[in-house]
Amino acid sequence: MRLGHVSDLHLSDRGRYPRNGHVPRDCDKYSVRLAQRVLEGLEQAGIDHLVVTGDLTLSAEASEFERAAKLLRRFADAGKLTIVPGNHDVWTAESVKTARFLRMVGPDGKGMRVAEATYPFAALPSPEVAIVALDSSQYGEDPHETPGMLGSSQLQACRELVREQVKEGRAVLLALHHHLILPRERIRSDAMVAHMPLLDADKVIRMVSDVRVAGVLHGHRHCAFRIDIPGAAGPTPVLCAGSASRVSDVPVRRARGYVYEVDRGGIRSVRPVFPPLD
Repeated sequence: MRLGHVSDLHLSDRGRYPRNGHVPRDCDKYSVRLAQRVLEGLEQAGIDHLVVTGDLTLSAEASEFERAAKLLRRFADAGKLTIVPGNHDVWTAESVKTARFLRMVGPDGKGMRVAEATYPFAALPSPEVAIVALDSSQYGEDPHETPGMLGSSQLQACRELVREQVKEGRAVLLALHHHLILPRERIRSDAMVAHMPLLDADKVIRMVSDVRVAGVLHGHRHCAFRIDIPGAAGPTPVLCAGSASRVSDVPVRRARGYVYEVDRGGIRSVRPVFPPLD
């Protein structure tokens, strides 16, 4: 199957800022037009399913979730969408209290009339592939410094889901927002990155070494990269999609999405999709 992957759309409602620790110029770092073009490129590539690994919004405003739902509607209506939340999707106490992410977008882009515990779950976009969707988002009083975490219950449930899907003969991909590990060489602005990691990344890495995980998809860092980690069946790719909407001339920060060719044997190829330059 052909799987699409995007992350960190950071759709904003510029007229509502300054708000939630952001100012209008923060909105200008991201472009809905770039995101639209990336998604169009993925459609043209003939993807069978799309995974969005969090941060659909800039600060979890209702109007921002409305824009995200509208942007992703064609994939949601076709039943070809899996979404996990990012830290910006639980940015405020109000957004958490009202379960805004789940109600307005949710795990499949259609929203939930009654918000209920959802993650982890296994999406089955093809008979050969399973996507185990995880929620690493955490609300904190200082969202700029709040790290991600899965927690023991979610990790145990994830392990069981992976084993179950492997027994069914499927390649299993994990999808979450936060990074597990960073490359040694970073661009200057990421050289000292230490804040907001996944607190239990070591447990995920250990799980990958114990059970057959074909790949880990994430976002959070606005730089695209790949790191292979030891897996139960050989090297396992950990793939950061960067941001699908970032306005930047720095190559690793340029807005993009990814197309993965996946079968029972795992990820066979990885191809970036860039919006056309004007």
